[in-house]
Amino acid sequence: MIKDKILMVSDYPFVKNEGGPRGYFNKCIVDNVPDNIHLINNVIPKKISIKKKLLIRLDKIISILKNRKYRNKNLANKFIKVKKYKFLYFHDMYSFYDVIHLIQKNQIVIFQSHSPETPSEEEYKLGARGKTYEKILKIEKGVFERTNYLILPNEKCKVIYQKILKAQHKIAYLTTGIKPITNLVKIPLKDDKINIFYIGRRNEIKGFPLLIKNFEEVLKVRNDLRLFIAGSGELSSKNENIIDLGITHRAYDWINSVDYVISLNEKSYFDLNIIEAIAINTPLIMTTTEGHEFFKNRKGIISVDEDNLLATLTNKNIIQKKYKEKRKEDLQQFYLKELSHLVYKQRLEDLASKIIIENN
Repeated sequence: MIKDKILMVSDYPFVKNEGGPRGYFNKCIVDNVPDNIHLINNVIPKKISIKKKLLIRLDKIISILKNRKYRNKNLANKFIKVKKYKFLYFHDMYSFYDVIHLIQKNQIVIFQSHSPETPSEEEYKLGARGKTYEKILKIEKGVFERTNYLILPNEKCKVIYQKILKAQHKIAYLTTGIKPITNLVKIPLKDDKINIFYIGRRNEIKGFPLLIKNFEEVLKVRNDLRLFIAGSGELSSKNENIIDLGITHRAYDWINSVDYVISLNEKSYFDLNIIEAIAINTPLIMTTTEGHEFFKNRKGIISVDEDNLLATLTNKNIIQKKYKEKRKEDLQQFYLKELSHLVYKQRLEDLASKIIIENN
């Protein structure tokens, strides 16, 4: 058994600009792992033993008999192929559950969820009901009962998972850091307005109704603002200065081109799009709840809540055309010192070393 390395069981395809575990894996981890972390795709032997071939065949047969439905049918096969690692690291509960029956009692499991609420709560709000929801609850229960270490971005995120934390859980913290964003293009926006960009789901937990309600009120007071909205969903406003872009594959170019990015999460985990805006050196107007308290009082971050959002947006001393240029260097230094891929890689190495030492 390999006791001095951690096997990261993350088998995600590369999809640019995706969020959640896949986005995290591709933007933070791919080509950026320390020596004490191994990725499952990098350690699969070209030739495997007859014993392991039989194990794969047996797992398939048992899975059919038990009507086990995989989200990723190939992951269990890959998991069987590699040598046994004492430490296993997962990034989403479905991949975890796909191989949970293959994990030995003496293996240490590390789980890093990327949901802004418990996974079952998130799935319920996305429409899961009936037998589907019961299955999700079963998966969540099994995964958290088998987890030894739960990894969170910071201590303020702990409250999100409080109701499903177990006595055996050890909590560790790992601040997200992303690779540099390159090949940016400037979208030719008219300079007659202060341009603000929103990207994400159009629901209450993301603060979208709050944003539209307040922005319509702001436009009655000042006419020098324009809001661009990216993402899927309905938009009730007909105001000409609230523009629906729909789904866009140029999110980074929009962030690069506008004056501000706005994020009004009711509950906050540690969103990649916040870090991306900082990496691109575009100021943020944002709520700083739970995990996002990390960004409070940072230069280039304008912290708001439901009570002061309207006052902030109408204040021309705060929301102004020159603000981005004034804070560009501050945001760049914030990214380089605390949120870059290099800083993240060192933190991940330190975290892995700590867990390995504690259990050997």
